[in-house]
Amino acid sequence: MKKLLIFALILMAGITAYPQATRSGREKAKSEKSSDKKESEKRSVNRSSDKKEKSERKATSSTDNKQTRSESKAVRSGNDKKRSISTTRSATRSRVETGNDDQKRVRTSNDQRKETGSADRRQQTTNRSERRTDNGATPARTIIESDRSDNRAVKVNTSSASRTYREGRGTLTRDDGTVVRHQNDEVFASRKYKLDYDNYESLRRSDEFRNDYTAYHNWYIHRHIRDIRFHHHYEMVPFDLRRERYYHRHPVHIDLIWTPLLFHRFMYYYPTHDTWEMEFGTPIETISAYEAQEYVGTVRRVYGKVDEVYYSPEDDNYLLYVGAPFPYQDISVVIPKQVAREITRSPKWYFEDEYIWVVGLINTWEGKPEIIVRDEEQIRKY
Repeated sequence: MKKLLIFALILMAGITAYPQATRSGREKAKSEKSSDKKESEKRSVNRSSDKKEKSERKATSSTDNKQTRSESKAVRSGNDKKRSISTTRSATRSRVETGNDDQKRVRTSNDQRKETGSADRRQQTTNRSERRTDNGATPARTIIESDRSDNRAVKVNTSSASRTYREGRGTLTRDDGTVVRHQNDEVFASRKYKLDYDNYESLRRSDEFRNDYTAYHNWYIHRHIRDIRFHHHYEMVPFDLRRERYYHRHPVHIDLIWTPLLFHRFMYYYPTHDTWEMEFGTPIETISAYEAQEYVGTVRRVYGKVDEVYYSPEDDNYLLYVGAPFPYQDISVVIPKQVAREITRSPKWYFEDEYIWVVGLINTWEGKPEIIVRDEEQIRKY
């Protein structure tokens, strides 16, 4: 019994002593952890302070380097500016010297030209006075290529003569010094053809013109003749009555002048035409479609309203009938398919019931006047 009592007492003492030991161990562990945390915090604070110091040192060093670099750049730029100023001064001096020399040369050449021009004009006036008839009028003068005695810029005039005209941008200067202003460059702005030939004969002998001549001749021969089918829904109005009551709206005025370059261009447009009776410097008249019949064989600017657009599948041409539908039209405008597609993708919708003006040579086809459009710049809507 004694042994059992002793064993029970020992157990009771152990049970009471165990929680106290565990509590003390836990407290020690907590204290150790808290100390470790404090040490780690101190270390992190020290590290952050070290990083801040390093960044501050780097910033100060970079600012110092930038200041030194900017100062060196400023010094270099100042030196470069001084050098450029010196070079520009020397260049301007050389330019001024060369400009003075050029001005002297130009003045001397101009004086020589003036002297030669005045002498030529005096000779022309004396020749004109000698050529005067009994009535006091001077006959028309044409300069033939074989009559040229000097090597001046004598070029094309009409069909077999040459010209003494100087053509600039928007101007045409005659041999007597008169200047004629025009708007040809605004209408015909493209440079599709070579127009700087010396005369009419050299242009006709060129390979480019011969190729264009054969192509145009073959196209014109194989044109399709449309069958005359009268429109039963259209009430025929006499020509004189339509001319009095139904007038066409006039387009904006354009100063088109017959110049050598324009003449060369129209030679490409109509290579089979030989009789060009227009004199250089004369304006191209603007007429309505009612008056086209009176100007067959001449170059005119014709305006009117398109009443019908017809596509001919046999020869791939678009026909614009101005004034009335076919066959009552006042004038027809023929546009090949490739030219019409350069203007618009749907010519019927684009031209029908619209006012147009066309610049071209007026010919006749099946008893009616017509104009063939070879370039999209010949035709406009207004």
